Amino acid sequence: MKKIRTLIVDDEALARDGIATMLESDAELEVVGTCANGVEALDAIRDRRPDLLYLDIQMPRLNGFETLERLGPENCPTVIFVTAYDQYAVRAFESGAAGYLLKPFRDSRFREALDRAKQQIRNATLAGSARGEPSRSKGLLPVNETAAGLKSPAARLAFKVGGDYLFVDAGAVVWVRAEGEFVQVCVGGQIHRVRESLQAIEDRLDRGRYARIHRSFIVNMAHVARIAPTMYGDYTVLMSEGTRLRLSRSYRHALKTLLPGHFA
Repeated sequence: MKKIRTLIVDDEALARDGIATMLESDAELEVVGTCANGVEALDAIRDRRPDLLYLDIQMPRLNGFETLERLGPENCPTVIFVTAYDQYAVRAFESGAAGYLLKPFRDSRFREALDRAKQQIRNATLAGSARGEPSRSKGLLPVNETAAGLKSPAARLAFKVGGDYLFVDAGAVVWVRAEGEFVQVCVGGQIHRVRESLQAIEDRLDRGRYARIHRSFIVNMAHVARIAPTMYGDYTVLMSEGTRLRLSRSYRHALKTLLPGHFA
């Protein structure tokens, strides 16, 4: 099997050198270059066609996510994010990244992420060969873009619950409810408490599948079992697993989404 072409992108020289040193003993890899920022990385990725990318997030000029967006999905290699900040982990995992290394990281964590990346690359290569496509791997599953340049929703979502990450299919979320500094996320009858804003979660949901019915509630339209009017123009929305949520009159326009054809 040909060597996995690897590019290292980090604005800290010590970090770039450290990763390169850790990769030296791996006979399956070939480091094809290092870059100090996202602008350099764009040129290097297009010229050197790496299979694997070690990518810092917080960088001058272009951060890691902006770099991938500029690059475009057709040119994306498999990615392992390397950063000193943990708040980007959810977004990184939703992009399909093979790993998320939090500086300073242990050798074991480095190796685990690398092993996942290798497997991702092998799987992508085998799948491409089966379809008769070139062997160039695209292990990263980037967020797609519409013709208008707008990002489409991710197929899978990740939520940080305590110290763990919960991964769910995008349509598996039944409802979301704000609770002070936290948000309750209902998935298949289980309620998970997530430290994230309701707006941040709404931005990641499919607008064709979810509707905001209250300043504190978002519902999956496929799980709405009944809608009943109450006093003062409000409605009660009964969800498939039994939860009752309020549709406030200020969100009455949501009825057009929930009940198409019934409200002008």
